[in-house]
Amino acid sequence: MANNLPTIPAFEPGTNPSESWRHWKEDFEDYLEALRYSDAPEKTKTALFRHLCGEELKKQLRAFDLKPNDGCEGVTLQQVLQEFDEYFLDYQNEIFASFKFLEIKQEQGEKFTDYYSRLRNAVVECNYGESQDRMLRDKIIQGLLDKALQERLIRETSKKAKTLQEVVSECKTAENSKVQASVMNEKLSVNALKNFRNYRNQSKNNQKNEVNCKQCGKIHEKKKCPAYGTKCRNCDGRNHWAKMCRTQRNKQKNVAARRVNAIKEN
Repeated sequence: MANNLPTIPAFEPGTNPSESWRHWKEDFEDYLEALRYSDAPEKTKTALFRHLCGEELKKQLRAFDLKPNDGCEGVTLQQVLQEFDEYFLDYQNEIFASFKFLEIKQEQGEKFTDYYSRLRNAVVECNYGESQDRMLRDKIIQGLLDKALQERLIRETSKKAKTLQEVVSECKTAENSKVQASVMNEKLSVNALKNFRNYRNQSKNNQKNEVNCKQCGKIHEKKKCPAYGTKCRNCDGRNHWAKMCRTQRNKQKNVAARRVNAIKEN
């Protein structure tokens, strides 16, 4: 199964060869461990190094012209790695590394943990020594995307200094809280929309089932007339109320007709 692992890319110096070497070396050592080659013969490990490192490192390895240590049959992998460590020390530029570190800001949509990881990787090349944690703390706050959190941390830190771990913990908590609140609000919005749709559909259904009743004069569901079974006070008829009584309305129509005729005759 180990032999099916995807290979690591060849070394690329980039703009910061020292940092690139450190990262590539870590990847190579992890790859070696994953293949269970850590205890393999030195000849096998150095061969694997040459196979993976790329032309840039191969040329430099030849230029080193390494010789086996006393008591060793050949050059060891440890010799090769140490030689490259010393070689890339000359490429370290603290000023440029510090410039790159101070340029880092949290990007839109970037999780805090990813932002923090980028800072931790970049600060190694700066050689801040004992001031490293403080520089990390200050840079975290300075580059935060959440301006409300940034202002709060600045305000609180001005009253009482916070450690790097305290700032990291608060940033993680704030981010998690925002995510959880967003999920809750989204769920509430969805439920509110569902309730509104259910209410609207129910209202439509009720409207379809309702009638403007000619027996009681009210709007109600079909076959649920409150006048059903009651007695009309006007005509003593049943199942309707006096205000909707046809006898009463017919009388009113007749009276109105007689008045109109009387006016015409005069």
